[in-house]
Amino acid sequence: NLLIPQVRDAEGLSVIPDDYLNASYPHPPCWCLVSDVYLRELGQPVADFKVITNSIRAIASAFRIALHKGEHGFRQIDAPVDYAVVLLGKMASRTPHHAGIYHGGNVLHATESGVVWQDLASLTDLYQRIEYWVKS
Repeated sequence: NLLIPQVRDAEGLSVIPDDYLNASYPHPPCWCLVSDVYLRELGQPVADFKVITNSIRAIASAFRIALHKGEHGFRQIDAPVDYAVVLLGKMASRTPHHAGIYHGGNVLHATESGVVWQDLASLTDLYQRIEYWVKS
């Protein structure tokens, strides 16, 4: 279990703890991190899904089902807010295949090699498609 420090922001939500950076997540790590943060920080469960292949198309399809279909209570927003799910796609014309959590101008996201805390500006250089989603 991760130890969540009792550091709170102006809205009373805990600040993204360093302990996430030391965590490892099963495949797909990015969505497992999103699920973990939503449950621990916001007390909101997020539907888990398992991708049985490393295919980018399979992961993008799972995101489409989890978020775009609206079955799990998410809605897309135009601009990021703290704790928004950030979906990232390398190509603007394709469904995003990577996910993270926005907080304070940065995105916490997990790759196969570990968890990364990265500023949003640098992600816009790497990903052509960026979407923001919040749980309704």
